Amino acid sequence: MADVELSIPARSAYVGVVRLAIGALARAAELDEDIVDDLRIAVSEACTNSVLSHERSGVDAPVTVTWNEEPSRLLVEIVDEGAVYDPDGLDADDTQALLRLSMSVALLRSLMDGCEIGPREGPGMATRFTVPRRTR
Repeated sequence: MADVELSIPARSAYVGVVRLAIGALARAAELDEDIVDDLRIAVSEACTNSVLSHERSGVDAPVTVTWNEEPSRLLVEIVDEGAVYDPDGLDADDTQALLRLSMSVALLRSLMDGCEIGPREGPGMATRFTVPRRTR
């Protein structure tokens, strides 16, 4: 079982690197190709949210993606140090950000049954995906 941690600069150019790494890890874990695709999209979206959060809040810290394999499931966690997503706390003038984040959360939850999004200890947010180990 492999545990992997990737830390990337909070820049959009690095989201593609994470997407490729997650695809390779998921295939190595022998997940169904449909799950591989959904996981790649979900992790990309979560990383993009983290990058945008860092940009909005002016934070210059890495985004960390952790891959943890267990016998019956795998866990993927994306953590950042940006602003905490709070739809009620967004400025009324920031309707674009509210709309984008709301759509993003809906997408993440539709792609991954085991999706948790919330504040983490310390500054920032954590997005966690739990994927049952169903092989090809």
